[in-house]
Amino acid sequence: MPGSLLRAFGLLLVAAAFSHPRPLAALQDDQGVSGVVRSSDDAPLEGVALLLDGRMGATSDALGRFRAAHPRSGSVRLTAERLGYAAESMEVTVPAGSWVEVDVVLQGTAMELDPIVVTGTLSETRVTDSPVKVDVVSARVLSRHAAASLMDGVGRINGLYPQVDCGVCYTNNIRINGMEGPYTAVLLNGTPIMGALASVYGLNGIHPSVVERLEILKGPQSTLHGPEAMGGVVNIITKDPRFAPELAVEASRSSLGETNASASWAPGAGRSGALFSGSVVHNDDFVDDNGDGFADLTLDTRLNLFGSLGLRREGRRIGQVTAKAYYEDRFGGVEAWTRADRGSDEVYGESIRTDRLELMGSIDGPWSDTRFEASASHHRQDSWYGDTGFEAEQTIAFGRLLWDPPRRESQHDMLVGAAVSYDRYDDDTPATSQADRRWIPGLFVEDRFHANEAWTVLGGLRADHHRHHGVIWSPRASLMWRPTADATFRVNVGTGFRVVNLFTEDHAALTGAREVIVAEELEPERSSSIAFNYNQVLDFGANPMMIDVDAFYTRFSNRIVPDYDLDPNEIVYANLGDRRSVTRGFSVALNQNFGTALPLLYSVGFTVQDVFLEGGDEPREDEFFAADYRGVWSVTWEARPGVTLEYGGALTGPMRLPRFEGEFARPTRNDPYATHDLQLSWSPVPGQRVTLGIQNLTDFTQGSPLVDPTRPFGDAFDTSYVYGPVVGRRINLGLRLTRGR
Repeated sequence: MPGSLLRAFGLLLVAAAFSHPRPLAALQDDQGVSGVVRSSDDAPLEGVALLLDGRMGATSDALGRFRAAHPRSGSVRLTAERLGYAAESMEVTVPAGSWVEVDVVLQGTAMELDPIVVTGTLSETRVTDSPVKVDVVSARVLSRHAAASLMDGVGRINGLYPQVDCGVCYTNNIRINGMEGPYTAVLLNGTPIMGALASVYGLNGIHPSVVERLEILKGPQSTLHGPEAMGGVVNIITKDPRFAPELAVEASRSSLGETNASASWAPGAGRSGALFSGSVVHNDDFVDDNGDGFADLTLDTRLNLFGSLGLRREGRRIGQVTAKAYYEDRFGGVEAWTRADRGSDEVYGESIRTDRLELMGSIDGPWSDTRFEASASHHRQDSWYGDTGFEAEQTIAFGRLLWDPPRRESQHDMLVGAAVSYDRYDDDTPATSQADRRWIPGLFVEDRFHANEAWTVLGGLRADHHRHHGVIWSPRASLMWRPTADATFRVNVGTGFRVVNLFTEDHAALTGAREVIVAEELEPERSSSIAFNYNQVLDFGANPMMIDVDAFYTRFSNRIVPDYDLDPNEIVYANLGDRRSVTRGFSVALNQNFGTALPLLYSVGFTVQDVFLEGGDEPREDEFFAADYRGVWSVTWEARPGVTLEYGGALTGPMRLPRFEGEFARPTRNDPYATHDLQLSWSPVPGQRVTLGIQNLTDFTQGSPLVDPTRPFGDAFDTSYVYGPVVGRRINLGLRLTRGR
């Protein structure tokens, strides 16, 4: 592992060296706008977005300070925005070769910050102006309750559900609108690096301390993000060195023995700069509250290293390069297991060792309005599930050249791109007789036509060439209508395509005693989707309410679905043939900030979905682990300056569960259940925060998720019966310290 980390950061330094055509002494910001942002009661405001002429320039630190470089002198419009405050704009004059100091005062309001996002159209676009609906989740939401990984922070996002696939090693994935994790493209800074092998463990390796925000797209997104973005996209935006605190340290400890610590250093914060961070998560306390003899949560050691450098040329920021290294040693099983028992057929344990390297970056191209983006990752897994071994490696490389000319006087926003991806996958299962190598080149074009202030039409087409399947066409179209300034309607349609890596994506194929049967040569899956969104701002004076309504429908052909019911001792995999898989439903989300009347804000969301198989000679049947409905909510109250109380919860409805026979029979549908969380935060002075959180306040658990746990090497043992929390109440105590720029 140490050698892998050195290689990763060696690549980062090499990339930085080749990106600087001028001496380091010349790479300084020579002009711009700096100052302090305060609220109307003279308190410094952290996390304020400062834009220069509509483009992101800086974010204020814990003391309200900011420093935003600008490449040209003269008049520039400075705009300050923050959730819960009215945006403030002013004209300032930037002197040539120097800085202008300004003081910015924001007035409290309930209007939602309209952030700039890139995922929907691959160009900087405000959420309200994007014909593709983008949900933005801030780092503050993701880091609640001392979250140790990204998966810990997504459980309160409407339409997303973190599903646990195994009751021993606790693999998991993110479902969007009922669709399983592999149907969601996970991007890091806009580039795809999460392959099939990383889909069940990779998200656990992303620590919230390096995440700036999530950009979530629900529905078909294959035209821009590749043919596998059938159900949606989760784009993880990491922290920009320019906007990070100079120094940040966090640590937490839970009542179940989990320790979580991270530290970051941004020596160049406020300029193009650099950011380096590391985190460690460790748990060696064996907890078995349900009495099945197996650990209720995994014993873990996870290490993350992260580094990011801004690239500059002639005083102007032209790109960014990021490197990340991750190592995990995870165990789930019986208390008597030791490392000497890896692969044992007498003492049961599931031991997974993972190491992963990632390198990604973007740089302005040599031609006007062009940009090049690239990423590479290597993922290695060495694991034992009882006496069944599984070793696998996956290497992914991706490159994309974009041409995004400015609109100027035209009503068209064009985007033209060429992409190529390389994927090498190898494992030691019978299904992989030799390493699978895939080169997939692609071309895409998209045009946003602004007919007038009310109507925007988007059309796009992508063509990818796959060695075994020829040319894959992925069209999409979007329509946005804004009849008033407070109402927006969006419709998106598109298609998707996906090639399945069975043993990496379906954990049931590796654990438990069921025999795996692949009934035929598996063909690629295809989908057609339509999504509708309605956004409305209801006028309640200074405290308006934001409403989002979504409806979605996706139809799959050639879907690969495991059959647990044909034989209780088998899992049979096959394409559906003349049967269809359908996901449909709707969701509603409300949020409101009463900031001008009282220090309270809330959000609530509810999703109803119907996920089923139909057609052929078989009766309609619900798919496994797709809840009929799910609701999420949160309330935040600032009891006094520096003291915040947050309450959140989630309601999960019934879902279809695997069938077991005889003495091991269990319900094939669960009862609805709810979980509740509470967190108290205290900031005695700027730059310090203490948190006390209680997760699963009512101590609800589903009981043991294991079938026949007393005989883990027997024919009936199964780990897939997981529909709710296995771990009960836990208390977290955390501390965060930051120092400004």
